[in-house]
This record gives sequence, structure tokens and C-alpha cells, in this order.
Amino acid sequence: MSTVRLVALNCIVSCLFAQSVWAIMAGGEFSLPADTPSGRIDPLSSGSSTNFVGALGIDAGGSNYFGSGSALSQHWVLTAGHNVDFNDNGVPDAGLGIDFYLPGFGSYSATSYVTNPNFGGFGNPTIHNDLALLYFEDALPSLAFPALGLSMGLDDTFILAGFGRSGYGSYGYTTDASLTDRRLGQNVVDSFEQESGGAGLLFRYDFDAPGTFGTVGGSLGNTVETLIAPGDSGGAALLDYAGGLALVGVNTFTEGYGGLFGDIGGGVALDPYWGWISETTGLSLVPEPSQSGMLAGLLALVIVSLRRGR
Repeated sequence: MSTVRLVALNCIVSCLFAQSVWAIMAGGEFSLPADTPSGRIDPLSSGSSTNFVGALGIDAGGSNYFGSGSALSQHWVLTAGHNVDFNDNGVPDAGLGIDFYLPGFGSYSATSYVTNPNFGGFGNPTIHNDLALLYFEDALPSLAFPALGLSMGLDDTFILAGFGRSGYGSYGYTTDASLTDRRLGQNVVDSFEQESGGAGLLFRYDFDAPGTFGTVGGSLGNTVETLIAPGDSGGAALLDYAGGLALVGVNTFTEGYGGLFGDIGGGVALDPYWGWISETTGLSLVPEPSQSGMLAGLLALVIVSLRRGR
């Protein structure tokens, strides 16, 4: 019997090129309307409303990894904490090098890294607080930066954007790696989980099969419903807001069997972290943040890190 796995969603380059690392899973290959991994690519590139979501090329101790991140301003990018911490001790690794790739603009090198003070490493002891901020001394381009300070809510339909693997929900990952193709999809928040004894907050959603479209809690449609995949770690969970987009979550993990229908995706809901983000970056929040106290049951899971190919 297969074991349900909790997976950190950055990915080692040797794994990526041997197998795949794009972003955002497609639906059923033979379902209608037709869907493919290539159909999920953001066609607008530099002119897109999600042009602030970029790919991370990570050099950690001579090993190369991919991840995703969201530019908050011309000097700050938000990503997953485990994208800067490969020995899982909660702080950025010594000698780390990260380039931020923005399709249509170019690549930019981070000059320093800050992990959330409550992050202890992926699964060390929990997967909460998995956030890091990257600082860029040389300014990034002027982008369609997201609104900061909003909350996601139960049953919200949100947009997922990232640069990880793709494939079909029918049988899993199929694509190769790239730092150039941003993919998009949507899902619905199914539950929240408050950190035991802490403020950390996770969100979760399921990857529904196309046959459930039109039913209560079912798929958003074969060309819409999606799940994150390895390489999407640090990518964006977004809500429509005031004619633009609001960043409300950071994608960090999956639970399941490798990108199949029925798998669970999730990440860090940003509501409890806006104070830390604002204090670290000096950026303004609109509107003022609020703290969520929603709870969900904790699943019994075996932690596996795909970034190391285990």
C-alpha cells in the first residue's frame, strides 16, 4: 500500500532535468474541456498581472535546486523558508546563492536572506512558519506587485502561481524543468490548521477530479482546478483585489501520491505573519491585518523531502 506523504515542494536540479519541474498540475488528459500542462502557462509573461511571481535558481552547498517566490517590492521577495534552509535548522544556509528569474525581464541575484523567527526547518518540528524573505540590493523591475495585508477565508477560490512540475491528475508528473514558464490554476480553501501553541496557520485544499464538476465541493473545471508540484515551493496563493491581486498565502507542501486527483495541497496562510513581513521590509499593509483562529485536525503523515530525491 502506498503511504500518504508530506512533501516540501522545492526540487533538486538533477531530479528536475531527469524528470520534471514546471508548475501547476493540469487536469485529466482525456476529460473535457481539453487540458494540458502547456495550457497552464501564463501567456502574458512580463505584461501579466502575476509578473511578480518568479522562479528561484538555488545553489546550496554545490547542489542546485528550483523553487518559486513572489516579489513584494523592488527589493524584497517572499518565498518558503525551506528554499533557503537545506539542513533544516531554521536559518539560511552558509554560502547560499539564489537567483530570481522573471520571464520577460531577466534574472536577479539576492544579497541576503531572512527566515521567519519561528521557523525551525521543514518538519522540525512542524511545517508551520515556513517563510523566508530575500533581499535584493540591486532593484528588481517595476512589476504588478500584489496587495499585502489581506486574509484568505474558508471556501475562498484562489489563484495558484509557480514554476514547479506539471502533468496530469490522472497519472501524475510528466514535464521537464524550466525557469521560464509561469503556470496558473485555481482551487478552493477547504480547511485551516492552527499551530499547536503558536500563531502559525496552514491552509489546505484538495485536487478534485473533473467528473466532480458541478457537484458541491467538486472540481472548478478541467482547465481550472489544480495542485502545486515540486518546484512550486514559495509560489503564490492569490485573491482578486481592487482590480489587481492580493498575496494571501505561500505554497509549501503536498500530501498524497505524486500529483494525482485526490491529493492535498497547502501552504502558509499569511494572516498571522503580516506584522513580521511589514517590520522586516518596511512595506505598508492595506488593509490592516487580522489574526485568524481557525482550526483543523492534524493528519498523521510521514515527512518526505522531494528536494533531496527521497
